[in-house]
Amino acid sequence: MARISAESSAVIGRSLQDVWAFVSDPRNEPRWHTDILAIRSASDPAGGPPTNWIDGATLLVTVQFMGRREYEVEITGLEANRRLQFTTRTGPVKPTSTYVFESADGLTRFTRHVEVPLHGPMRIFGPLMRRDLEKRNGRFVQNLKALLDTA
Repeated sequence: MARISAESSAVIGRSLQDVWAFVSDPRNEPRWHTDILAIRSASDPAGGPPTNWIDGATLLVTVQFMGRREYEVEITGLEANRRLQFTTRTGPVKPTSTYVFESADGLTRFTRHVEVPLHGPMRIFGPLMRRDLEKRNGRFVQNLKALLDTA
């Protein structure tokens, strides 16, 4: 199966615990991952935003990408202060995003890796999608850095 991927990193001027605390609160995701408009728990009848990520939980994520759509996303990996992984379960494109947190001399290296499987006719658009994915991924990481470096 064909795949495209992008990875971006930045050293953030905050402790690993501070960066983890911010990123591991789903309510903060739309503040730096600007394609995301809202996140809510799929299991909460009131549809409120979850206050932390839970491995195996399913979320409903509203995004502004290729139109405004809601996708089902599952948390497929969680290691506190180390790694978060999300896999999109619905929609035409089902990326897996992995966030890695590493201590860097009292600061934090944050890495965001995105992998997108390409099926059928989507493979034709792979080169264009790769460029867009790299650009967007880099922008999201820089948004997080700017937000936390100034906080």
